[in-house]
Amino acid sequence: MRKSEHCLKGLRLDAGVNVTIGKRPATIVRVLDLDSYLVRFESEEHRLVGRKDIDDPRSVSAPIRALDDYSAKETEEAYRWWEVLKPLLTGAISRGEKSDFIIEAGKVLGVDRATVYRRVKGYTGSVMSLLPKGGQGARGQRRMSAERDALLDAIIRKHYLVKNQPAPMTVYKEHLEIEFAKAGLRPPVLATFYARIAALDPIEVIEARQGKRASHDAKKRLMGSYPFAEAPLSSVQIDYWDYDLEVVDSVDRLPIGRPRLTMVIDTFSFMPIGYYLSLDPTGASSAGLAIFHSITRKERWLADLGVEMEWPVWGFPKMIHADNAKEFRGSMLRQFMANVDGELMNRKVKTPRYGPHIERYFGKLAFSVKHLPGATGSNIRERAKLPDPRKSASLTLGELELYLLSVIKEHINTKHSTLGMTPLEKWRSYFFEGTRQINKLPDEVDNLDFWRKELMPKTERTLQSYGVQWDLFHYDSDGLVALRQRHAKTPSKTFTVRRDPRDVSEVYVWDPDNKVYLTVRYRSPMSIGMSLWDQRATKRALEEQGLMHIGENEIFDAHKERIKRQELVASSKQDTVKARRQREQKRRHEDARKREKAVVTGSGPPAAVPRPIAVPLPAEPPPPESPAAPRRTDTFDDLDI
Repeated sequence: MRKSEHCLKGLRLDAGVNVTIGKRPATIVRVLDLDSYLVRFESEEHRLVGRKDIDDPRSVSAPIRALDDYSAKETEEAYRWWEVLKPLLTGAISRGEKSDFIIEAGKVLGVDRATVYRRVKGYTGSVMSLLPKGGQGARGQRRMSAERDALLDAIIRKHYLVKNQPAPMTVYKEHLEIEFAKAGLRPPVLATFYARIAALDPIEVIEARQGKRASHDAKKRLMGSYPFAEAPLSSVQIDYWDYDLEVVDSVDRLPIGRPRLTMVIDTFSFMPIGYYLSLDPTGASSAGLAIFHSITRKERWLADLGVEMEWPVWGFPKMIHADNAKEFRGSMLRQFMANVDGELMNRKVKTPRYGPHIERYFGKLAFSVKHLPGATGSNIRERAKLPDPRKSASLTLGELELYLLSVIKEHINTKHSTLGMTPLEKWRSYFFEGTRQINKLPDEVDNLDFWRKELMPKTERTLQSYGVQWDLFHYDSDGLVALRQRHAKTPSKTFTVRRDPRDVSEVYVWDPDNKVYLTVRYRSPMSIGMSLWDQRATKRALEEQGLMHIGENEIFDAHKERIKRQELVASSKQDTVKARRQREQKRRHEDARKREKAVVTGSGPPAAVPRPIAVPLPAEPPPPESPAAPRRTDTFDDLDI
């Protein structure tokens, strides 16, 4: 059986749910607020508690699914079907048009009508349910010629984007078919025509069909009430921003450059719900860390930072809205959203109104740091008036994070003109009317360790006699030996492998039999822990030296030498900005991983232990530095960390 189609719901704290508090069994009688529960113990004693008081919710028995049983090709195929069938699956096609639409959709997809009917019937609300039960890969996608494409666009501009507002079917029947016949070209199918209309900028459509006043009003509504913002987490926006501020390292307090913030904001309430602040380059891993932070409860995490604030946001989003930057288009995010029954939507280029909340918030953050020491300014005019930011910089990254939290705290507790209330009040208003609960709280995410790994960059690898290889490094373990022995009859089978770029000394291989990630460490006894950026910098330095053969042992040796040189330079007080930034980046990675581990450890019961494995790792010498490369089907995220 392939991956199950229902969503892993996680923890739900509602009336009637059994929990333990201080190891005492209790039942939630009533949910009073976002973090306030009235519970009844077996002794009939009642008590008011918060989430931090609840030990281990016992009522959840949701199975963990093999999310990565889907390959990158299957994910792409599912979304190809979704793009064609979306008008039908979302109710945009009337009952009378359904039969014709399915026939035309079959032509676009290259299948017969019966196949389309079966897929539609099997649709469960998850995009991945559009795949065939047997899991066949994608068939070739047909593309229109340039002549047909240009004529289609011209017909839409001339006959659809007009003031009398004709229906799409009218334009198709009365204009498109005739115009294509005159041109001697085969007309596009109805599904393609609907897809092209759906891809139009809605503001431009309103202006063309209803006039500039309606377009202006629509823009104002869009900037204030996002079209997908129906409830908390119905749609969130994610983006990154380079701080207009130089920070210093936490040891010598010398400048190390500008940090980068990846932020997630709920469009219903304007609530920031998660972030990742670092010195890392942009990439899929930063996006994954920000989303992971957004889905978790914040109480334990804030306590570890020593911050007192109410920030009751958690849960899986229904839609993530991002721009077209490549770190937001990888298969990692798309597959994650598909498997929590959500959708990743990349907004069109040059349409900033589709990211209004996140851009407004970054504007607020930019204004909040203009007066801070080390401010760089946000434009040439401001920079000309400011002192040298490297000379005035005094905040460490940790101190800047505390300042960021103070800005978030002020924002969520300040009345917003569009909402007519504070973002925190708006968030709460969906769940409570006074003291009466009117909607269920978001599901609390269970098994955070599993989800943390799901949000790491991934690749696909076959299992070799030496284990698995990613870049130049080889990894192996007892669990991996057992996994490849169980699948010895299918040596070409690929397995999902994930890694945390902040520490590539271990990778996580998905075991589809036990439904767990296996932690697999370096195989070489000469190994040394490093980040992906350390690995790449070391390899680049060796290449510049003209070294012809570069393997993992050369990387390990060179990295050890780099560390010694950095320590020598640091002790001589002739440090560089780059060296200080690298050391601070490493400290931040260690601190962040400790905090994540604390949140994961305190989130609930551990994952189920896989069945015992009694196959020891054979003691064999490490493989040669250039073994036959395993068949690899890398995803986008492998290249864009």
